[in-house]
Amino acid sequence: MPSTSALHSTVGRFIAAALTVSALIMFPAAAQANPSISGSTSGPDGLIWMPNYGANSVVAFDPDTLDQVKTIPTVGDHPLVIKMLPDQSRMFVGNFGPATWQVSVIDTATESVIKQIPTLGPAYAVSVLSKDGRYLYVPTGLSVVQVIDTQSLEIVRTLPIALPPGPAHIEISPDGKVVYAFSALGTVTPYDAVTGAVLSPPIFLGGFVPGWGAISEDGNTLYAVNFFSGLTTIDVPSWQVTRVLQLPIAAGPLSATLSPDGKHIWVCNYFDNEIVVLDTGTGERLDTISTDQAPVYVGFSSDGGTAYVSFVDGSSGVLGQSQAPFLPGVDQLVEAYGETNAYAAAILGLDTSLVAYDTSTGKPTKTTTLKGALVAGVYPG
Repeated sequence: MPSTSALHSTVGRFIAAALTVSALIMFPAAAQANPSISGSTSGPDGLIWMPNYGANSVVAFDPDTLDQVKTIPTVGDHPLVIKMLPDQSRMFVGNFGPATWQVSVIDTATESVIKQIPTLGPAYAVSVLSKDGRYLYVPTGLSVVQVIDTQSLEIVRTLPIALPPGPAHIEISPDGKVVYAFSALGTVTPYDAVTGAVLSPPIFLGGFVPGWGAISEDGNTLYAVNFFSGLTTIDVPSWQVTRVLQLPIAAGPLSATLSPDGKHIWVCNYFDNEIVVLDTGTGERLDTISTDQAPVYVGFSSDGGTAYVSFVDGSSGVLGQSQAPFLPGVDQLVEAYGETNAYAAAILGLDTSLVAYDTSTGKPTKTTTLKGALVAGVYPG
């Protein structure tokens, strides 16, 4: 029979996981940042541009030294993700709110916000740029996907996501014709990207809260990282789940990123303070990288030799466990709050880090730390 402390620990992990489901609404997982995907690269000689969710700013880092070299302040309320046009002329920053719901447009030549586009609901971190860079697809907390014309800077379509409601993540087919909407209930449904018509019935992913996903270069394979269960692989032509790779239910796989060659996938286990590297072909665990802080997101250099990982401090600035009353479950509740408080990072004075890893060894090579909460940006490539 498990001990009382073990039971408390297990209960606490489920409490933490439950709280994080709510926190995903405030701090959702980010879309993938493979440099081969439009919107995820700043060019061959570009900088690393990151949204500082905790400080309402966008920060640029030198990819060789990780020195902070530029800051664009007041880009909007809680910026989550950046997408950059293929010609590097503009960046689009999704702001989650709560004070304002919008996508901010940054002119890279002047490094200033030139427009803020209101969205119908808070913009999630999983906005997707079309292959040609013409349209930005923005899923929101009010169960719609809004389509922004990146030239006119106007919303040209609003697609209601009703089957089932609540897009936790979206992917766009390579030809731009299909929007795949992943629901927090653990399903994925294909919609016509222009009319919003449902193209096929939803299928169950074998897990819940798929806060991240990806699509293969040929559009035939979809991936979903479910916060509860793990990695799901979907064959698009047959519209069937072909594999569900289980991860510990309380590990908190918050996001994941395909390597540029598509052979590996790096999964950020937010609660377990670790990064898991998997073989996308076999599902084999190739490496487990233990971390000191909670990993949020991985971006790669174009050659795949360097992984840039953003972390948040899950404990500083809040009540520590040693200060908590000695009551069953209280220390786990404190731990859970500490691991989901990135939303208030500025008020709490939390640290956030960007760390470069050698992908061949899984070892960190450079790091930089500042105040706030870095999420997902664009990377040189």
